[in-house]
Amino acid sequence: MAEPGVRTLGGRYALHSLLATGGMGQVWRASDALLDRFVAVKVLRSEYTGDPTFLARFRAEAQHTARLVHPNIAALHDYGEVVAADGECLAYLVMELVEGEPLSALLTRCGRLDPNRTLDIVRQTAAALAVAHAAGVVHRDVKPGNVLVGWDGVVKITDFGIAWSASSVPLTRTGQVVGTAHYLSPEQADGGKAGPASDVYALGAITYECLAGRRAFDGESPVQIALAQIRDEPEPLPDDVPEAMRTLVARAMVKDPTRRFPDGAAFRAAADAVRAGRPLAPLPPAIAALPGADPRRRRLLVPVAALLLGVGLGVGALELVGGGDAGTPVPVAQAEAPTKAPVAPVASLLVTAADHVGRPADEVEAELAALGLRVQRESVVRADAPAGSVVELRPVGALEPGDLVTLTVAVAPPAPVVPEPAPVLVEDDDESDEGPGRSDDEERGRDRAKPDNSGRGNGRG
Repeated sequence: MAEPGVRTLGGRYALHSLLATGGMGQVWRASDALLDRFVAVKVLRSEYTGDPTFLARFRAEAQHTARLVHPNIAALHDYGEVVAADGECLAYLVMELVEGEPLSALLTRCGRLDPNRTLDIVRQTAAALAVAHAAGVVHRDVKPGNVLVGWDGVVKITDFGIAWSASSVPLTRTGQVVGTAHYLSPEQADGGKAGPASDVYALGAITYECLAGRRAFDGESPVQIALAQIRDEPEPLPDDVPEAMRTLVARAMVKDPTRRFPDGAAFRAAADAVRAGRPLAPLPPAIAALPGADPRRRRLLVPVAALLLGVGLGVGALELVGGGDAGTPVPVAQAEAPTKAPVAPVASLLVTAADHVGRPADEVEAELAALGLRVQRESVVRADAPAGSVVELRPVGALEPGDLVTLTVAVAPPAPVVPEPAPVLVEDDDESDEGPGRSDDEERGRDRAKPDNSGRGNGRG
């Protein structure tokens, strides 16, 4: 980028000062020469404008945000793609400028927030998500850096860069994980599809962080944090947190997405109930007693490190957010030291079967072997599966290189034996029909074989 105040986009928007930097772009404080107002301009990094996937994602963010109009959503004013005088291609979003700070900066400065202020912030955020979910849009990256708190107390959610909607063209490959590890729902960490309840989980994690002054899960790497999202429960909130707020957090952070508040509207209604002093129904005991319960559905068969660290498609995708400038992702190597005790080493492979049952056994065996696993096969006669395909994979879950995995492979049932039909002898009594290729010897043999009926007439001789 040029020096602040030098570059003008679209002949209209003059960039003045850098506000934030993310994985895909930079956000600038700018002035709109046509309407004489300050705006926020998000510019896609020049190295990404030549990538059709990134450009499509940036356009999708504009389309998603343009559909959402609400006081708690940063409004979209304009979108453009230009070629600068030096030949550089730029794509940019022009958004409402929120005079305030990200929630991440507020938490860095204050540590903890009191329950009333926490409830006000998360309630407004839930109201914004309710509008998005009603429009069929899932944010997928709800985190403090994307929650802007205005000096007037109004909260606005921003950055729909990796949002998903039912009408959008898929911009990620199957099994790809997008989001930020500290606020990633268990189903997203496990490779599942994000839904409105995934945004609810992230908002629950934000609520926890506001009340506790620490993140619900932390670790030395995004891999450890994502695994903790799947299998661990956060430490109890401080004793001074009201019981209703504890229940709100617990209901939002249930591992099973079907048992959470289903969407932003339900979370907002629960927050309203807490504010009004109405009790929330606690979690069913059977669910609350599963601190290490993994989500039931598993889809991936890849190394966790490759799954999580190989993603860079979202702003701050799976990066640890440190205590530096607001909204600026910090690479893992530069992130602050975890406040918890070191996490015990975890298995480097997460093996799941759902996406591989039904595939050719040769392909699955090759993939497992490439991960460093030993593979053996056993056969089973199955008429309902293609011969040579995998019908079962065991064990699944967290494995280590060298572990033995057994593939159960379908074998076609034996074909039924069909008896050959018995030969049929057909006699031709018409002596005048000699037929092609019949020899004289055959004719003489036929004559000798005829019975002698002389003297045995039928009365008409």
